[in-house]
Amino acid sequence: MTLHKSTETAGMTGMNGSNGMTGTVGATGHADTACAETTDRIVEDYLTLVDDSMVAVLPHALRIAVELGIADMMNALTPQSVATTADLVGADPDALSRLLSALAAAGFFTGDPATGFRLTARGARLRRDHPHSLSASLVNAESQLAWLRAADSFRTGAASFGTGDEDGEAAAGGFFGVKDNRRAENLAFLRRMRERTGRLYRQAAETVDWSPSSVILDIGGADGFLLGGILSAAPHASGILFDRPTVIDEVNRRGGVPGCRTVPGDFFVAVPTGADTHLLCSVLHDWTDEQSVDILRSSRRALAPGGRLLVIEMLVPEDGSPHISRWSDLGMMVLTGGRERDRAGFTRILHAAGYQVSRVLEIPDSPFSVIEAH
Repeated sequence: MTLHKSTETAGMTGMNGSNGMTGTVGATGHADTACAETTDRIVEDYLTLVDDSMVAVLPHALRIAVELGIADMMNALTPQSVATTADLVGADPDALSRLLSALAAAGFFTGDPATGFRLTARGARLRRDHPHSLSASLVNAESQLAWLRAADSFRTGAASFGTGDEDGEAAAGGFFGVKDNRRAENLAFLRRMRERTGRLYRQAAETVDWSPSSVILDIGGADGFLLGGILSAAPHASGILFDRPTVIDEVNRRGGVPGCRTVPGDFFVAVPTGADTHLLCSVLHDWTDEQSVDILRSSRRALAPGGRLLVIEMLVPEDGSPHISRWSDLGMMVLTGGRERDRAGFTRILHAAGYQVSRVLEIPDSPFSVIEAH
C-alpha cells in the first residue's frame, strides 16, 4: 500500500512554527496547510495501524480458508458465487463473503460478493492437490500456540513448545512426542514435510551424482517422498527409509515406498547398517548441536566403509545477508530447540562426530545446499 505520501509533509510541519501545530500562524493559507498536514499525520498513523493489524490477521484468515477447504472447491477460470461456495464448504454466506473479500484484497482470490470469486495463482497454492501446496503449513495450530509463548524461548534459549498446560501429557516428549501420541498431528506433520520436500526432491536428485550409491539410507525420511524421488533418478540403487515407529506405521499403511524397505527406530540409539550413502534432509536443524552430534555418530557407526553422508539443509549466510534460513532459525528455536547453521556450524558438528566435509553443493533455485562428508 502507498502509505508514505504524507511523509514529507509530516516532516515539514515542525518548520511552520515552534509548536508544530501552532496557533500563531497568521495567514489562513498557512493555517489550512498546518491543519492538512496534521490530518495527513493522523490518517497515516491510522493506516499504519491497520496495516500492522493485517500482519496479524492474514495468517489466521488463510488458515481458516484452508480448514474450510475453500480453494479446493473453486477454480481459476470461472467465478463462483458466494452462496455456492458457502454451501459446498458448509459456511455462513455473509461470513464467507467477508473472508473472501479480505483475501481477495491480499491477492489470493479475485472478484467481489456480487459477481462471485475465483482463485488466483497465489490462491491456488491453498489447494491440497497443488504441487506446491501450502495448505498443511498454514493449518499448524501447534506452531501458533508455541509462538504465543515464544518470548520464553528468547529468555531461556529453550523451545517454548509443550510448556503450556493446554498441551497435556502428550507434550511430555516435546515436539515429536506430540506427534507420537496424536495421530492427527502426526499425519499433518507428514503432509507439511511432503510440501517441503516436494519442492526440493527434484532439484536434489539432479544436483547429486547418485552413480556411486548402491543402498541409500534416508535417516528421518518422513513418508519417503524425497527418497522415492531420488530412487526414480537412480533406479540402480535401493533404499532404506528410517524414522520413528509412528511414522513408519503410516508409511506401511499406505503401501510403503517403491524400491525401499522401511525400518522403525530411534536415530539417537542406532540406525540400520548396510548402506553406502546416508541421507539427512532437514533433520539436524530440529536439534541442538549436542543432539545433532549424537545423530551423526549413529550414522558414522552404521555407514559402510568408503561410504558418504549427504546432509541437505539451508546454510545461514556468514556475511549477514538476507536469507530465509534466518527466519527458519527462529522457528526451530521456538518449536524444537534446534537451529539453522552456517557452513562453519555444520563443519563443527560433523567433525565432532568423526566426519570430514568434502564439498558443499548449492541446489539451484533453492535455499538448500548439499553437504557431502566422509
